[in-house]
Amino acid sequence: MIQALYSKYIIDGVPRELTPYELLAPVFEKAPEPCPAGGSVIDETIDPAPGPILLDPAKTYMYLRLVNGSERTIPVPFTGPCTRERIAEAIIDTMWRVGNFRLEDLPLTAKWVFKPARVGDMSAFYSSVEAAAEYIDALGVVLRRCVCEQGTFDARFATPFSGAPLLVDDMLHPDPQSWIVYVPFDTSEYRLGGSLLSQALGLRGGIAPQVTDADYLIDCFELVRELAVDGVLLSASTVGPGGLYAALDRMRGDGTGVTADISGIISASGESDTVRLLFSEVPGAILQVRDSDFDYIDAEFILQDVAYFPLGHPSSDGALHLASSAKTGIQTILESLMQNAEGED
Repeated sequence: MIQALYSKYIIDGVPRELTPYELLAPVFEKAPEPCPAGGSVIDETIDPAPGPILLDPAKTYMYLRLVNGSERTIPVPFTGPCTRERIAEAIIDTMWRVGNFRLEDLPLTAKWVFKPARVGDMSAFYSSVEAAAEYIDALGVVLRRCVCEQGTFDARFATPFSGAPLLVDDMLHPDPQSWIVYVPFDTSEYRLGGSLLSQALGLRGGIAPQVTDADYLIDCFELVRELAVDGVLLSASTVGPGGLYAALDRMRGDGTGVTADISGIISASGESDTVRLLFSEVPGAILQVRDSDFDYIDAEFILQDVAYFPLGHPSSDGALHLASSAKTGIQTILESLMQNAEGED
C-alpha cells in the first residue's frame, strides 16, 4: 500500500507531474527514504451528484438522531475539502488537551485508507494528499508520519497530544448564568456536501465547505488556546462530524441541557437554511464561559478580529432547546426600546 505514495498518477487521462510523496515532501518533518518501486496508477475522478442539498427544517431532530448513529468517513467525491476539515478538527481537538505547545509545535500524523482496485479511490487519494500538503504548509505545521491501509476510503489525522488528558471539560457545567459561545475557525460558507448528515441520508450531491482560510484558523487557535490555558473556559467541544448541532448535543449530560438561539449566526452569515447551518461541518468550537468572564472574552475576540456568537445558556432540564429568528439582536433591542418609549408619558 505504501507504494501508492511513490507512484506516478494519470487521472482522467491527464498525467500528474508529482507523485504523492513529492507533494508531501515539503511538509515532512523528516522525509522517509524513497521507495524504489513506484509504478503507475490510472484512475478517474468520481464527481459529486449535481444539484443542491435541500432538507426539511421540521425534521432537524430526526437528522440529529441520524448523525448520532452514523460513523464518519470521507466521501470520495469530497476528498479535498473534507481532508482540510479533518486536519482542522484534529488541531482544534488538541486545544482542549493538557500540554505546553503552540500551533507550530503540533506535527501531524496521517493515515489514508483506500481500495486500490476501486474506481475513484486512487484519484481520491491523490486529491486528498494534494489538499493535505497545501493546507499543512499554509498552517505552518509539519507532517511527522503517514501510513496507507486498505479499506473504505478515509483520511485521518492526529497530533502528539490527541490522546492527552483533557485540560478543559467536554461536558457543560450546570451554571445557568454562564454563556455558551460558538466560534467558527474558518470563513467558509455553510454547506452540506460531504457531511455526516448527507452520508447518513445517502445523498451524494451539493458542495462541501471549502475550509481554506488557514490564517484565520491560526488566529482562532492562538486566542482560544490562551483562554483554555488561562482557565477561562468552563467547558469546550470541537465542531466536527455532525456540525454545530451535534457538538451542542454531545455537551449535554447529568441533567444539564442547552437553550440556544442561532439568530446571530443567521444574520452574520446570510445563511437562512437552518439545516445547512446546524449540520454543515465548518470546523469550529463551542465554548462555555462564566458570566463574569463574558466582557473579557468579548474584548479579546474584538481585539483579535475573531468572530464569535453567543448562543445562550445551560438549562436544567437536560434538553436541547434551539431557537432562531430573522431579526438581529440589534433589531430586537431597538424594538424593545421603542416599546418602552411608547409606554412613557
